[in-house]
Amino acid sequence: MTARECVVGLDLGTTSTKALVRDLDGRRLSLTELPTPWTTTAAGGTETTAAALQSHVIHTLTTALERAAATAGPLRVAALGVTGYAESGVVLDSAGRPSTPVVAWFDRRGEQQVERVVERDAGFARAFARRTGLPWTSQASIAKLLWFADHGAILTRGHRWAGVPEYVVHLLGGDLVSEPSLASRTGMLDQATGRVWSEGVEALGLPPTLLSPAVHAGSSAGEVRHRGLPGCLQGAALTVAGHDHPVAAIGAGATGADDLFNSTGTADVIARSLPGALSDDQREQLVRQGFSAGSHILPGTTLVLGGVRGGLVLRRVLTLLGGDDAATRDRLDAAALAVERLPVGLSVARDRGTDDVVLRVRDDAHPAAVWAAAVGHTAAETRNLLDTLHRIVPPHRRAVASGGWTRMASVRAAKAAAVERLEFSDRSEPGVAGAAILAERAAAPTPRPTPRSVSI
Repeated sequence: MTARECVVGLDLGTTSTKALVRDLDGRRLSLTELPTPWTTTAAGGTETTAAALQSHVIHTLTTALERAAATAGPLRVAALGVTGYAESGVVLDSAGRPSTPVVAWFDRRGEQQVERVVERDAGFARAFARRTGLPWTSQASIAKLLWFADHGAILTRGHRWAGVPEYVVHLLGGDLVSEPSLASRTGMLDQATGRVWSEGVEALGLPPTLLSPAVHAGSSAGEVRHRGLPGCLQGAALTVAGHDHPVAAIGAGATGADDLFNSTGTADVIARSLPGALSDDQREQLVRQGFSAGSHILPGTTLVLGGVRGGLVLRRVLTLLGGDDAATRDRLDAAALAVERLPVGLSVARDRGTDDVVLRVRDDAHPAAVWAAAVGHTAAETRNLLDTLHRIVPPHRRAVASGGWTRMASVRAAKAAAVERLEFSDRSEPGVAGAAILAERAAAPTPRPTPRSVSI
């Protein structure tokens, strides 16, 4: 029996890891989701180990391929693309062995080191924003590296930093490479040149050789050579698909150099692509306004990222209104569309200092109106985010929204009123779909056209 050719997308998420197996005509063969193996440290931090990550990846891929083969028959994987969260990674020593834990991107380790640098050099934070497009906070990978150094890690010119997707590609048999959209989140990449910001890195006492050679998403970084994986995956082309936000944009169909992607999960994320590079002044302005700017996975394109906690508000209000079951949620959704004007005094808002949801009601409030107010508030926050962005860069030409909340008609209507030229993607898992698209590019010397319809 002839093996069915397919590609695999792997999306290493903060909450869970997803693996999509699809054939070259875009048909989904399996979609597997397993929880990410974090542990909590005695000090309250969040981390995992390189060994635990490896076991998790092998289990997820094996499960996904077994499920696909059970219905589709024998498989041959042409390529595997790996995307995932940025900032987190592992330091490899000169022999290629992991020498640090994998600390979660939201872990606050590095805060003291960040403050110490500013006390020593008041102008560093501004220079950091202008060169890297990031705020000088503990989220950037470089802050974790300073924390490692202060806690006994030896970092020499032979050591390398690998972001989680980069490390996974390497441990599966691929080359050790640095993908630009991930490198942009480390705080070590100079956005004006596309090379390491040697002056800044050395000023922090770190070697300027921590990043590996750059290889763009969708380009081959070697082949799968790992004994723990099924035979159908051996020899498959490997690519570091890049940072999960721009990869999800590609998966949702926001593939233009002037497109905007709006991901509507717990965070309401704006991912704006811009042709070419920004100026230092633009990067500084964006960072001051709560955005970041770095490399997109699209060639010659800048990625601007910003977000608010809109989905958090919706989830909490929906729970308050008893919308945990589908029937109640559907009734609320339909009823909110019929609300033409909110009752006087009704408002839903997020307290920016605490992320608490503040609800104000009077006697004439009712559930549909409360839900309409919540939806309106989150759409207004997205609109405010765009208004701020448009004071620095030109408006987008096209926008695409995706994510769980866009399945509700009330959310779609509010979003469409707030965001110009907005379309909605029907791809339920755009991150892993984008990784599979980039895998297919890496499999062929001349990339096949992106399928118009990919069932996931």
